[in-house]
Amino acid sequence: MNQPLNYSDNQEPNYIGHKYPIQWSMSRAEKATLIEILNYIKPTVAIEIGTYNGGSLQVLSDHSEKVYAIDITPDHRDSRCDNFENVTYLIGDSKTELPKLIHKIAKNEEIIEFILIDGDHSTEGVLRDLYNVLQIVPKKPVTIILHDSFNPNCRAAMKAFDYNSNPYVNYVELDYVTGAFNHDGLFREMWGGFACIQMQPDKRQVDLVISEYQAKLYKIIYYKSKHFYKKFFGFLKPFYRIFKK
Repeated sequence: MNQPLNYSDNQEPNYIGHKYPIQWSMSRAEKATLIEILNYIKPTVAIEIGTYNGGSLQVLSDHSEKVYAIDITPDHRDSRCDNFENVTYLIGDSKTELPKLIHKIAKNEEIIEFILIDGDHSTEGVLRDLYNVLQIVPKKPVTIILHDSFNPNCRAAMKAFDYNSNPYVNYVELDYVTGAFNHDGLFREMWGGFACIQMQPDKRQVDLVISEYQAKLYKIIYYKSKHFYKKFFGFLKPFYRIFKK
């Protein structure tokens, strides 16, 4: 007999993630994908960069032996996260905390198998987290999920990184899960989406092809988005100042 469904506040039947009570800001497709990936890998060690209220952390904790969770502040964390006995919380900026953590893990010979990057959403912040994560020398396959790959600032960082410079990276897909337009009621904004990177212990022997499965869709939506108009009018500002004089 099927179990009765839990319902969200807007009476949406909670088919996906019904066992996870902490609210998390991901689409149904993202939730289902994250749960399935973690259920398949069952990581020995997982890292989450950007915990916020702990929505995705509850899933990592459920499927991993050990989790390191980095966030700049614990102020938004749901109190139920205190029950996650396999989670170590690191409070501070990922640009300083992440390199120290990776060094510690390597020194202790721990085995990282999964990383979720969902912290600083600026281009510089994503690029910095990506650079630090890819300093890992994998002992087993490492799956890296980057949230908000559909956001132009985040995507710019993901596209700018030179993946071919890292011989352990063997797969990069910027549209592993497609993002959304008007996401969570944010008018004309592009958010969500998963990029997926995989690292292997054996060094890659050929050049890497970076895939953007939904590049055409991204481009169409971008030119209708707030991000495009903000950049366009920002470009015109210097000319406006000249003519204003």
